[in-house]
Amino acid sequence: MKPQLSISESEWQVMKILWRSYPLTLPEILDRLQETGWSKTTIQTYLARLVKKGALSTKRQGKGYLYYPAVSESDCQLAESRSFLSRVYNGSLTRMVMGFVNSGNLSQEELDELKKLIAQQEKTDADTR
Repeated sequence: MKPQLSISESEWQVMKILWRSYPLTLPEILDRLQETGWSKTTIQTYLARLVKKGALSTKRQGKGYLYYPAVSESDCQLAESRSFLSRVYNGSLTRMVMGFVNSGNLSQEELDELKKLIAQQEKTDADTR
């Protein structure tokens, strides 16, 4: 994935449709995005931007195109997370996690999951030494 790949909120909606099911034609994409109220032209603009950014690939089919994701959802999530972390927390994962922990808004289930992830990472680190 391109390191500078930046996807807007609207483009994320388009990508989510294609990550769930692909390849899709323009009419299929239009149908699945019907509830957004976006015009056909708007959706075509988002598709063209995503192709230009390298997030989508196309294959000619008859008079139209089939659209495929060119990047995985997890790669996009990771890139977006890194961008957020850099912008908001100066790249400090510790600051971000502490902000959530100190807010008091984490459920016990979320806290337990964080503890489990930390324990798994510590085990992995110990196994690789």
